[in-house]
Amino acid sequence: MAFEAESDFSKQLTTRHKCSACFKQYNKKEHLVEHMKVSYHSVHQPRCGVCLKHCKSFESLREHVIGPLPKEDCSRVFSEQGCNLCLKVFDSPISLSEHKRSCRLPAPSPIGTMKLPYSDPIVVSHNGRGPGAIAIDCEMVGGGDDGTLDLCALVCLIDEDENVIFHTYVRPQIPVTNYRYEITGLTEEHLRDAMPLKLVQEKFLQILYNGESIVRARMQGGKARLLVGHALEHDLDCLRMTYPDNLLRY
Repeated sequence: MAFEAESDFSKQLTTRHKCSACFKQYNKKEHLVEHMKVSYHSVHQPRCGVCLKHCKSFESLREHVIGPLPKEDCSRVFSEQGCNLCLKVFDSPISLSEHKRSCRLPAPSPIGTMKLPYSDPIVVSHNGRGPGAIAIDCEMVGGGDDGTLDLCALVCLIDEDENVIFHTYVRPQIPVTNYRYEITGLTEEHLRDAMPLKLVQEKFLQILYNGESIVRARMQGGKARLLVGHALEHDLDCLRMTYPDNLLRY
């Protein structure tokens, strides 16, 4: 009886609860449940063609297979059967060779500080008019004692023509305790000279209101842009911002 009790206790200690999307593991099932509530895993996220792990961004996937510290098994398979442009993995080197004849995607920019395409103040214009919609994506690092508090560390905005109109690292307002590197690709170096959150908020609103003052845009109506994204409420909450519900598109 004592042996069975000891065996059950040992089993509880070694049992790990794994996320089926990003493969993170937790000692307690409730911690996994909390992770799933805030991770917002989606079928639209890029996925490793070898181990099938979800990555938060295309660059995170690139780091996963050919970064400075890649997953060994995935890196080995990818080096023989993976496309360096679109990061897809094929059944054989022959299939890969046939694919490369038609793959014309531009090589992604490496993770690093990207020069903003618009000067300050940011005024977005396309043929004399502002774009009808802006899409947003954010990367979150972890804060708090256990690193589970989401802190916005990177913001990227694109227009309807898929042009990057704003891309910056964001300086968290509290210390980062988990950079979540395997998912975000971010390190302390990326955030060392990051833009303060307040300035990010100001530039963000300038883009959404097409360079108009917020008060004037709201009074005149019709000037604000649609905001498109996945888990918008979560992104806006981490940015400590609000935006009219009728202008949000999920």
